Amino acid sequence: MGPLFRPRPRFRPDFSLATVNIVLLLLLYFLVVGDPADPEERAIMPPTTRDLPLDGLPRPLLVAGSEEALALDGAAVSLADLRDRIASGTLPRVHLLIGRDHPARAVLDLVGALSAAGAEIRMVTLRSATSREADR
Repeated sequence: MGPLFRPRPRFRPDFSLATVNIVLLLLLYFLVVGDPADPEERAIMPPTTRDLPLDGLPRPLLVAGSEEALALDGAAVSLADLRDRIASGTLPRVHLLIGRDHPARAVLDLVGALSAAGAEIRMVTLRSATSREADR
């Protein structure tokens, strides 16, 4: 019997490079194709506030106008007076109606001041006639 030869080492291909290439190609594909969501789905239109009867809206309704003008149920009121009424417990909840062009920082400051005084804040939004027709 002759000597046994060692078997030749088998060639084992390395698939890591191919896997990385496939992942990068998929990533590139999804970047080129874009988002699965339509741009219309991502568009956010803030509600529109116009001259409206305040009778059908929830009470107490705080309307914030321009330049820190506040009106509670149609009567002008100051922020200090609101804080006092909230702290005394006569105004535990406030429904807040603000126009779409009101500065966001002013809205956050107002909500923060009312919340710090202990009030529950609820935002009131209105739909325009055109958005109601689009929903149907």
